Amino acid sequence: MTQFDIIPFDAGDALLDWIGLTDALAEGHNLPRAEIADTFLYRGKDTLLNRAAWIDGLGLAVKSATIFPDNPAKGAPMVNGGVSLYADDHGALEALVDFHLVTKWKTAGDSLLAARRLARPDSRKILIVGAGTQGRGLHAAYRAAFPDAEFTVWNRSAPNAQAMARDIEGLRIADDLETAVRDADIITSATMSTEPLIKGAWLQP
Repeated sequence: MTQFDIIPFDAGDALLDWIGLTDALAEGHNLPRAEIADTFLYRGKDTLLNRAAWIDGLGLAVKSATIFPDNPAKGAPMVNGGVSLYADDHGALEALVDFHLVTKWKTAGDSLLAARRLARPDSRKILIVGAGTQGRGLHAAYRAAFPDAEFTVWNRSAPNAQAMARDIEGLRIADDLETAVRDADIITSATMSTEPLIKGAWLQP
């Protein structure tokens, strides 16, 4: 039987750093374009999403996510899942990776890579829209690349923003999203909103 690694959240989290991750993502963009396919299955409000990707020369991955909107009321996470990694040359399973580990690092890492490539060098005011788990990951990521920046968070639910600010020293809370957007050099957003929150007219040049 082929052996494969199981990478849980804590073990993987301890080995990663944001600058190294974004450098690796940048290298991945130099490889052939990924072939990607998505499938969705539904049961009422519940969803199973599978995203499969194959980068020639790197490997194959299948990320499965379950989205159960009623879970928070039961004290369980709304989103769960796992990631399977397969070898590029022979297709054997190489690793099973904790879904939340990939979600934390890949989501924030993509955002940070964009900022490292596109943001003005003098950017000092960073706005995080959303005070959930991903918002906290975005703060950790951006702090690694912009250690002297001032961070502000806006969240539709004020108590969640207040809880995030209690956990992160120096984090400011924005009461008005438009004002915060107009004042920010960099804006990074991670919400479950299905409606646009940020208007282009609010952005600085």
